[in-house]
Amino acid sequence: MPFVPTFLVGIIFSYLGSIPPGMINISVLQLSMQNRKAAALSFTLACVLVEFIYAAIAVQFQMFLTDNTSISSYFQLITAIVLFGLGIANLIKKTKAIEPQKGEKRNAFLKGTLISIANPLAIPFWLAVTISLQSMDWIVLEGAAFWWYITGISTGTFLLLLTIIVLASRYSLILNNHFLVHKVPGLIFIGMGLWSFFQWAT
Repeated sequence: MPFVPTFLVGIIFSYLGSIPPGMINISVLQLSMQNRKAAALSFTLACVLVEFIYAAIAVQFQMFLTDNTSISSYFQLITAIVLFGLGIANLIKKTKAIEPQKGEKRNAFLKGTLISIANPLAIPFWLAVTISLQSMDWIVLEGAAFWWYITGISTGTFLLLLTIIVLASRYSLILNNHFLVHKVPGLIFIGMGLWSFFQWAT
């Protein structure tokens, strides 16, 4: 199927982008370490739903920029700066030991929804990533490809959080691995940022 590569790219970059520790994956880890996997799954589904909406907003805005070439070139430069900054931030960030905290959470789905909504940085993140991926011709966003890409993003987030649920104890060790959690995503973002800057300069 012609849109499968776009779907897979969405999965891969969503999975990688969800690895660095944040409120969402730490909360899923905490629930999983408490053997509350049903609650962790409910929390995950809420996060994936909000991610789908935020990613759709970001990609729609990106498509608007594509149709308005007079301002799209400026966002190409902004994209380069954002991605390069994300990469540098990951490389210099210090890893802190992460230990799950105990505590009862009554409504995991509601909590997941609220935490995800309170994370609007997902919109500029996916805007920058999408602009970069499209400039490299890794994705297409025409017609049904838009939904394939958004679904891929949501699927990548779901798979990463599902990985945490299934491998909670091992994942807690991975989160303390500075190279895997910060340096690998950091180098990827720096590479994408440099490419976006090259596209803007040319």
